[in-house]
Amino acid sequence: MTDTSGLSHLGSGSTNYSYDSPSPGILDVFANPRPGATYVIGLDCFEFTSLCPVTGQPDYGRIWIDYVSDGLCVESKSLKLYLVSYRNHGAFHEACVNSIADDLVSRLDPFYLRVFGDFNARGGIAIRPMAIRWKAGIASEARAEVDSAVATYDRLARRLG
Repeated sequence: MTDTSGLSHLGSGSTNYSYDSPSPGILDVFANPRPGATYVIGLDCFEFTSLCPVTGQPDYGRIWIDYVSDGLCVESKSLKLYLVSYRNHGAFHEACVNSIADDLVSRLDPFYLRVFGDFNARGGIAIRPMAIRWKAGIASEARAEVDSAVATYDRLARRLG
């Protein structure tokens, strides 16, 4: 059975929302239930919102997060609360995507992590930044195995999407 004693949001009985201060401390993690297995975890946020730092106008988009764990996984309710905390946060799309990637890496230390933002068009231009992070010092054999898993995942995900 999975140890859930370190989770502070899931099953807590109450939910506290913050709409303007994204922090990696919001993110709860748990032990990878299949350590040693190379597999991709994909998470899709269909309703991501932040504010333009110049105009204050809302920006809407979708955030895709894919990672290969090296021991920890992110708990989905805490991820939802973390992503919601961007709602009134003023930042460009590129900054949001990179901050999300950096914060997840700081909590998970995964072999691989990719955050892709698909933001709705404003002024006729859709912005689609992507941040990729690799574990420092990952062996070339492990990197090739992760690359293969991600490529297979991407092919399968395209069929579903």
